[in-house]
Amino acid sequence: MIKLSNYLLLLVSGFLIACTNNDRTGTTDSFLPESLSFELNSGEEADWDDVDEWDGLSGGIRSNGYYSPPDGYSYAYQQGKGSWISRETSHVIQEDMTYTMRLWSRSVNKAGNTANTRLQAGFLMDGDKIVAVEQDVGAPRLKGAAATEPNDDGANIWVDGEYRHQFNELHMYQSLNSDPVEDPWLVVENSGYDRISADLGWAVGNVIAGEQKFIYGTLYKDRPPWYSSLTITKVLSEDAPDYQWSDPELVLEHSGSEFPWVLDAHGYYDESSGRLWMSWGGGICYVTEMDPASGMIKGHPESKEFDDHPEGMHTAVATWPETRDGWSGDQWSNAWNEGPALYKRNGYWYFLASYGHLGENYTIRLGRGTSPTGPFYDKHGTSLMEFDEERNTFGSTLLLGAEGEQLVPGHPHIWEENGDYFMGFDFRKDGSKEMDYMGIRRLYWVDDWPTIWMPVEVTLNADDNPEIIGKKLEIGFRNTGETGSELGVDLITISVSKTK
Repeated sequence: MIKLSNYLLLLVSGFLIACTNNDRTGTTDSFLPESLSFELNSGEEADWDDVDEWDGLSGGIRSNGYYSPPDGYSYAYQQGKGSWISRETSHVIQEDMTYTMRLWSRSVNKAGNTANTRLQAGFLMDGDKIVAVEQDVGAPRLKGAAATEPNDDGANIWVDGEYRHQFNELHMYQSLNSDPVEDPWLVVENSGYDRISADLGWAVGNVIAGEQKFIYGTLYKDRPPWYSSLTITKVLSEDAPDYQWSDPELVLEHSGSEFPWVLDAHGYYDESSGRLWMSWGGGICYVTEMDPASGMIKGHPESKEFDDHPEGMHTAVATWPETRDGWSGDQWSNAWNEGPALYKRNGYWYFLASYGHLGENYTIRLGRGTSPTGPFYDKHGTSLMEFDEERNTFGSTLLLGAEGEQLVPGHPHIWEENGDYFMGFDFRKDGSKEMDYMGIRRLYWVDDWPTIWMPVEVTLNADDNPEIIGKKLEIGFRNTGETGSELGVDLITISVSKTK
């Protein structure tokens, strides 16, 4: 049995109480009743015929954590060119009232399916649209150099002056007046970066620590004699985007084994405390405090060899190991993680990383905690360093997997601009086994967890539609995209307020 009918009762009572309180106090605040959930009590899929209150000819409800719905583990789905999926609520539409429906949506296309996915959501009367909005909800494709030039690894954006910058094989940039997703990325030609880019190796991580600007690079040898290392390159000038650069300098190294694997550094500067943190590693990922003035390890140990450093200088925070007997990963990703990053928001620290095999099943996963050195926990409450025997997996919450032409997403990085959040990453296009390209997704937050699901709102003013006054409120959504596309919808909320 599905819990939707319970949610409807809460929703309706929320309306009645909210409207009564509003009339009594004379305020014009909006009210947010209980959310409408698609969570299943049991099983992994249900047709609309099996669901109380909803009416639809196609699609249904599916439980699949791979697409990481913002509310629980289940979501509604429908293929393209679909008819309305709708429900009539018990609330009677009144004069002088405004109704707003908010839902979360995304494409849930499988890897290789590039069909356009488009959401239409609105208010209906007798199954016909009164007012609706439409929104493309597929994976965005970047433009300019980002669409054609390789980018290994990640999309570690820094904002400096009037530009946002990205450094890997090339130095790409944009004016801050442009949109990082919708507008073309440009290349700084014949710059000093061309001289040093080959020396940076893989997995370039960028950080601005106060007034300092650093790039961390990775150089390693993945066969005997094992060797891995991190380097730092510094900006020597302020003439963005035409920077001048120092030569790379060794930060941390390890010889003789992959334990630890010293690679994939990412720096996060906490402006509130003035402290700089570097996440790094593979198989086991670590966090190390750095000197924000120099970009080197805090305390400046004379030896750069990991084995020579005192206990506590480097903190293990996440693992997805190849070394646990009888375990080789979960249903989505092989046993391995790398390419970590940190981010801080609303008192939480977030640890993100690439989980799986970079050429086959990379996924971006995360945990959160209250300290940059962990512990970090997934949505189940399992530490990213612990094994959950019941779920047969180490802790992690999936944020983004393969979608359409964007395969094996990895090397995540979060940044914020004027209240808008973005996640940069890299991916391989369908058919490409070697080349990584830069990807960017807009990032949103639900209960202080990040999501790439997009919030979409539609508003109904009762006074603009007098023919519906006195009728019951009816809501609906559908996939108006291409036939082969797959739409996901989750967490529908309806609020009501006095029309001003």
